[in-house]
Amino acid sequence: MELARAQELFEQLYSGFSGYDIARQEKERLGKQEAATTYGEVIPPAFHDVMLAAAPQAGEVFFDLGSGTGKATLLAALAFPFRRVVGIELLPGLGDAARKVLSHYDAQLRPHLGPEHQEQRIDFIDGDFLVEDLSEADVLFAHGTCYGPELMDKLTHKLEELKPGARVIMAGQTLKSPELVFQKMKVMKTDWGSALAAVYKRR
Repeated sequence: MELARAQELFEQLYSGFSGYDIARQEKERLGKQEAATTYGEVIPPAFHDVMLAAAPQAGEVFFDLGSGTGKATLLAALAFPFRRVVGIELLPGLGDAARKVLSHYDAQLRPHLGPEHQEQRIDFIDGDFLVEDLSEADVLFAHGTCYGPELMDKLTHKLEELKPGARVIMAGQTLKSPELVFQKMKVMKTDWGSALAAVYKRR
C-alpha cells in the first residue's frame, strides 16, 4: 500500500487518541517509572523511510519490540506486505489500547482492503521482549533511546539468536555484536525530536 493511503488509514485509526495519557496512567498503576518504559510515538513518513532501509519482502514477519499502543506495528501492517506483524509490550494497558485499535481496524477498515491485508495476521502480545520467542522475525524494530546499558546488553544477546538474514532497526542506540552486521544509518524524526536509526543484519 502506498504511504499516503497507509497514513490516511493510520490517522483514522488513531484520531483523538492519546497514547501518552494511557502510558502515564499505566505506569502509575503499575509503579513502573524506569526510563526503559518511557513512551514515544513514530511519525508515519519517517518510520516508513526507516523501514524501507530494512528492505521488507512480501511474506515476511515483522516484530515491534516495545509496541506501546501499536502505532508502528499497525503502520508496518498497512504499508508493507508482511504475512504477520507482532507487537510486544510490557505494559498491559498499552497492549489493551493497541488491541482496541486493532478491533476497530478489523471491523471498519480491513474488510475494504485487498487480499494481502485480509490474510495478514496481526498480534499484540503482553510480555517482555527479552523472553518472548523472536525466531519467526524477519524484520524487527526497537526504539531504545531510553534503554540503559544492562537492557541493551540483554537485548543484543537476544537479537544474536535471530535467524540468519533477519534485519534489526535499532533507533536511539547502537548494537555491538559480530553477529549483527551494520548495514546503514538513517535519521528518524519522532514526535519528540529525532533519533539515529541503524539497520543491522543477522549473519
